[in-house]
Amino acid sequence: MTFTQAQRTRRTVLQAAVTAGARCGDREVYRDLLERARNVPPSTWAAQREAARKLCSGCPIRAACEELALRDGTGSRADDGVIRGGRTGQELAIAREIRQPARLAAAAAADRHERFTFAYTLTTGPITKKGLRREAVERIGAMAMRGYDRGEVWDIAVYDAVGDDVTDDFAFAREDCPSQGIAA
Repeated sequence: MTFTQAQRTRRTVLQAAVTAGARCGDREVYRDLLERARNVPPSTWAAQREAARKLCSGCPIRAACEELALRDGTGSRADDGVIRGGRTGQELAIAREIRQPARLAAAAAADRHERFTFAYTLTTGPITKKGLRREAVERIGAMAMRGYDRGEVWDIAVYDAVGDDVTDDFAFAREDCPSQGIAA
């Protein structure tokens, strides 16, 4: 994915690309490389930061990772304690706040207007709700999770416009749900 393609792509597709193809793969394994721990001295962080940049430089989805970091507000001008898409938190903040604020605001607004399909199953049968905005999916998802906890709802899933399962992109699924209750 090129940087131009990443800029024109909606958030759920970017996130799916990062999840499926990131060179850093399991972020937990690379956490020390990609994020500075509080007690790490500057000289050690400098070496880790350069190793992270090298890892990112050969990543096939670097552009998608950087675009997500820009849209999500990762990094600040006061702290360089993170690397995303080969850029430091300071570089990301400068790009977001000074170089590309209008483009990123438009992309974030378009992401908020993206539509989803929410599906779940009750004892009476499957239910599918199409054309929902992110906020509606979060609200209905929270209610569905309460039903799941009572054993009344199962096979909860969210699909994007192209039909990919994006359930894990939503807070209700990440925070409240054991993985066996969500449709894969």
